[in-house]
Amino acid sequence: MIEEHDDRWVIGLLGTAVVAVDLPQGGLTVALADGTVLTVSGPVLLTDGPASAPGAVPLPLGEAHLLIGATVRSAVAFKNGSLRLVFGTGHHLNVRATEPARRIRLRKPRAYCWSWDQGTGTMRA
Repeated sequence: MIEEHDDRWVIGLLGTAVVAVDLPQGGLTVALADGTVLTVSGPVLLTDGPASAPGAVPLPLGEAHLLIGATVRSAVAFKNGSLRLVFGTGHHLNVRATEPARRIRLRKPRAYCWSWDQGTGTMRA
């Protein structure tokens, strides 16, 4: 389910559907059908297409509801604190841990928890 590399963890979420999206003040929560929950406090970049590709369209976070029903195509947690989720709809969700106060957590109960909190990242399986 989790494949570790020198600079990242590939999280085995392929084909898992988004069932809920919430926008608490200053953050984002995404719930998946398998019980995995992503919580972010701070900015999130949601794009239609890869964020680094020419012509990628940044979307307002208020449009995150478009992810409901979408399936995950790729989930990568980087050891530098960044996170990237790619969905079957072509949407990409990127979180960069550039601020010390940034908090990110991707957790599936009884399976794994990747977190980034105030400059420190951990993966527990």
